[in-house]
Amino acid sequence: MIFQRMTDMAMLSILAALVWAALTQNQGWWFFLPLWLLMLIWQYFARLTLPSVRLQVLPGFIWFFFRQLVLGAFDVGWRALAREPQFSPQWQSYSMSLTKPASQRLLASLISLLPGTCSAGVEQDPQQPDQLLLHVLDQHADWQTGVRALEQQLTRLLKQETRAGDTL
Repeated sequence: MIFQRMTDMAMLSILAALVWAALTQNQGWWFFLPLWLLMLIWQYFARLTLPSVRLQVLPGFIWFFFRQLVLGAFDVGWRALAREPQFSPQWQSYSMSLTKPASQRLLASLISLLPGTCSAGVEQDPQQPDQLLLHVLDQHADWQTGVRALEQQLTRLLKQETRAGDTL
């Protein structure tokens, strides 16, 4: 247990340092180090942990997400630069098959990073599957296929998540 917590703290620290280095062009470490210390203290008392992932699936997930990001950016750019822009924004509801709240929040966050979609919240009802409220750029486009594919990729990536019918 203690080894797992130390590993999680080390991984989050490395991740934070890499993000800092990337965003600041490897400068301003005098400012980052006190923040890093505060982050470690917060992480220790809040008992923050990283989700367990299947490392063999991680490269495929990164490739899939990057590909969706680029394709979505081109789609949005094409629509914006067209003579007659083809926008039909609409709020849509998507039934999620992910069962863990942390996985559902991660899916909502990842969807919001993709161009043309924005997650607004998760609606929970004991009588039906959890619903993700999305704002889509074009209600007539096949946005469900992209969201479903992202959800399936996330299911494969996260060890804690299994969907009915999925085998690994």
